[in-house]
Amino acid sequence: MSEHARIPSRLFSGPGPKALVVGMLVLCFLIPLAMLRGLVEERRGVRDLAEESILGPAGGRPELFGPFVVVPYTLVRGKEQVEGEIVVLAEELSATASLSAERRRRGIFSAPVLAAGLEFRGSFNFDSAGAVIPGARLRWREARVAMELPDVRALRDTPVVAWEGAELPLRADVGAGRAYNRSLSVPLAGTAGAAPGARRDFTARVPLRGGRSLRLLEPAGTVRLALSGNWSSPSFEGYLSPVSRSVGREGFEASWFLPESAQPLPRAVDAQALSAALARESSFGVTLLDGVDGYDSAWRAVRYGILFIIVPFAGIFLLEVLAGAKVHPVQYILIGLADCLFYLILLSLSELLPFAAAYAAAAAACSILASWYTAQVLRARRGWWLLPALGGLYLYLYAALRSEDYALLIGSAGLFGLLALAMYATRRVDWYGSRADTKS
Repeated sequence: MSEHARIPSRLFSGPGPKALVVGMLVLCFLIPLAMLRGLVEERRGVRDLAEESILGPAGGRPELFGPFVVVPYTLVRGKEQVEGEIVVLAEELSATASLSAERRRRGIFSAPVLAAGLEFRGSFNFDSAGAVIPGARLRWREARVAMELPDVRALRDTPVVAWEGAELPLRADVGAGRAYNRSLSVPLAGTAGAAPGARRDFTARVPLRGGRSLRLLEPAGTVRLALSGNWSSPSFEGYLSPVSRSVGREGFEASWFLPESAQPLPRAVDAQALSAALARESSFGVTLLDGVDGYDSAWRAVRYGILFIIVPFAGIFLLEVLAGAKVHPVQYILIGLADCLFYLILLSLSELLPFAAAYAAAAAACSILASWYTAQVLRARRGWWLLPALGGLYLYLYAALRSEDYALLIGSAGLFGLLALAMYATRRVDWYGSRADTKS
C-alpha cells in the first residue's frame, strides 16, 4: 500500500476522530442546558406571580412618606396668577416600629406578610418656608398634615396625628401623591396650625400591613428610626445602612440615624421637588428574605452544567483510549441526559424542600444512575469510578454556589485541576493511531 493510501487510515483510525465526536456531543448538550435555564426563569416568574397574588390583597410592599406639612401658595406674575404648594418636612423626627411577620402560602409557593405599628415623634419649624418661592403668598390657614404611600390597602387602621394636643385622623386626598401613588391628609384649621417662624411638636400613629418589605422616605431633617421584627433573615437596604443591627434566630433589631447634613432635600421645598425617583433613591428599610433562594441557586448551578457533561464524557473517553473499552455515541448521550436531569430534579425538589436537601437528593439520584449505567456499558466494576467522580463534582459545585464571593476563584481552580488531570492522563496517547498502523 502506498504512503498516500495510508494517510486516511492514520487520520481516522485513532482516538482523534472519537475525540471530535465526543466534543461535538458536548456542544450539542448546550441546547438542553439552555432550555433548563429558560425553565428556571419560567418557574421564577410563576413564583413571582404567586407572591404578588399573596402580597397585593395584603397591602403590597408598604412604604411611607411623612408626616409632612403642605402649605398652598399664590404667586402673581404680571397678569398671571400661579398657585402651588410648599412642603415642609420635619426638623426632627424619631420613629419606632415593631414588625410581626409570618409566612402565607398560595399552592406550593409562599411569601412573608407583615404587620407593623409605626410611632412618630418630632417637630416642624416653619422659619424657612417663606424663602422657597420668593414673592409667593403662603396661605397658612389652608395648611394640612399629609402622608403618602403606594397602596392604601397597606393601612390596618386610620393614621392619627396628634398636633399640639388635637387628635387628627388622616383621610384620603382626592388627588394622587407625588412621591407615591396615594396621599392622606388632614387640615390644621381649628388647631394651633402652622405659622411663619413657628415651631410645632407632633406625634403620629400609623398601623401598616403588607409583605416582603417595609421602607420609609424621610428626605430632610434629622431622622432616627428604631426597627425590630421576628424575621431571622432580614436585608437592610436603601439610602442608608443602619448604624447598629442585631440578627438572630428569634428576629432582628436595627437603628438608623440620618443627620440633616446627609439628607437630599432641605426642610422646606416646592412640592414639585417630590417625585417617584426621590422615593426610589432616598427611601430605606428592611426586606424579609427567604434564606437561600432555590431559583437563584438553580440558575447559577445550570451555568456550571457544561462541566457535568465534560467530566463524565472525558472520563469514559479516557477509559476507551487507555483501557481499550468501547462506548457508542448513543451511550454517551444517555449518560449526558442523566446528568442534565440533575438540574430538573433540583429545580422541582427545591420548590418543596430546603435547597440543601433538594441538592443532595438530586445529586445522589443522578450520580448513582449515571454510574450504574456506565458500569453496565463497560461490563466491569471499573464503571463505578464515575460515582465518586460525580460525587466530588457535585460537592465542588455546591461549594461554589454557597461561596458566592469566591465562586469565580473556586471555578477557575476546579477547571485548572480538571485540565491538568486530563493532560497528565493523555500525555502518551497516540491521537493519530500511527503506532497501530505501523504494527499492522
